[in-house]
Amino acid sequence: MRGRGIYYLYSLIGVLLLVAAFALMYPVRHVQGFATDVRINVGSNLLDLVLALLVLQPLIVVLSRNVVRRRNGLDYSAVIRRIEHSTDRVDVWKHWTGLLESQHEKGFQPAMHAALDRGVRFRFMLTDPSSPDAAERARQVAPTDAIGLMRQNIERLTAIIQDLPARHRDLFEVRISSVGPAHAFYRVDNWLSYGVFSNRRVSESTQREVRVLGDLGSLALEAFDNRWTSAGPRRLDDHYRLGVKLTVRNTSEEHYLRYVLLDGQRWVDVNPTAVEQAVDPEHEVIVLGDGDRRYVLADSETETHDQVNALYAAKYGPDAGALLRCLISKPG
Repeated sequence: MRGRGIYYLYSLIGVLLLVAAFALMYPVRHVQGFATDVRINVGSNLLDLVLALLVLQPLIVVLSRNVVRRRNGLDYSAVIRRIEHSTDRVDVWKHWTGLLESQHEKGFQPAMHAALDRGVRFRFMLTDPSSPDAAERARQVAPTDAIGLMRQNIERLTAIIQDLPARHRDLFEVRISSVGPAHAFYRVDNWLSYGVFSNRRVSESTQREVRVLGDLGSLALEAFDNRWTSAGPRRLDDHYRLGVKLTVRNTSEEHYLRYVLLDGQRWVDVNPTAVEQAVDPEHEVIVLGDGDRRYVLADSETETHDQVNALYAAKYGPDAGALLRCLISKPG
């Protein structure tokens, strides 16, 4: 209705201008050279109109599409307001996001649920707190506890998904990546804000706001989509647990164990469910979904053990009861 009202308003203005032009020209229609002057003026105006439509308007459209607005920081309240009015998509690519911190989550959650009711799709891609990229980001922003914030973000997303009604779960997706983002960005429909990493939180650094349909926005979104669809990022269940089948003397059991990665090797926490089988010298392991390759569980040297425990604490939080064993290929 609003768009139709504006159309009628413009039509009325056009009619009034035509009537005014006729009223001004009619009394002087018999003046010498009147017809010639009218034709010259109408012709020049038509030429101006054609130039505006063919040259100026496309140029203005291109410039407005690629306009870049700079901000001194990220206003989470403004992002939440955009989510409140979103109609299509919300994408977040960060090491961790302030939207899931306590001071902003109370505003984010109602906006998110309302958007899901409208069919808006959410995609969050965050960084694995046990990855080398996470450790490097934590070093950059120290003394901020970046590792703790990454872990807290992932825990909050897990809780959010568990509380979602079934009709919304396909609309809310999360990936955890061992490789940090190329740049941090928030995308809501055709609006995108991105920032470059520095020695402080991205939300406190310069932000650039662009249109998703513009050249810069398209490049940023392409980088996100390429990473999202690659083999690296894991779903939440795969991030937290590794499915294995432990076999001891023809007796097999499946377990879903906590795990971490160190130099490409998987270390699983066998405590408490799989300790008895893991210490049996005749055990063998198959990783579910990884073919028929056989593994055994091995202990580690003290130095490696300390590294693995540090990664485990980063990913799951400190746990003195964790009993970590390395999956190594079974000889023969």
